[in-house]
Amino acid sequence: MGGDSRTRTAGTISHGPLPPRSAWGLRCQFYLQWIYLPLGFTVMTVALLFGGGAGGHLFGGAPKDVPKDPYGDGFLLTWRQYRLELNGTPEQWRERAGFALRRAIAENSQGSDETISLSVSKYRGVGLEGLEELAGELGWRLDRERLRFGALVLERATAEPFRVR
Repeated sequence: MGGDSRTRTAGTISHGPLPPRSAWGLRCQFYLQWIYLPLGFTVMTVALLFGGGAGGHLFGGAPKDVPKDPYGDGFLLTWRQYRLELNGTPEQWRERAGFALRRAIAENSQGSDETISLSVSKYRGVGLEGLEELAGELGWRLDRERLRFGALVLERATAEPFRVR
């Protein structure tokens, strides 16, 4: 077969589940966060004291009417998210993506923006097709012109017919 895999897949975004993260990288992130957490907390405290109070979502804080994500929705990698990333089933990933999508929609309802963005860590196991199905149930759709690695953009589904781009 041969060839450079980066050349073959450059510029394409798969519709199915994305490849899982490496177990080594996940372990490093999960265990090292307890080392860099005190340093980050110190930096955040200084920023809050001198910067006027920005950064409310850094550790998972959210307004009252926004649903809580049981997999973790803050800066830290929770044990449940760690296990999901290592060996989560498609059903667990669908549940995770559903929580993340509903949370993003609820946070967006407080603003006037007609788009929301989701990072790949929220939908990795369901892929674009699964996320598009979940979003359609909630009245949203993928903005295929603004797909990018690491995050994707969803827009409100309008009354106009769904067109192929």
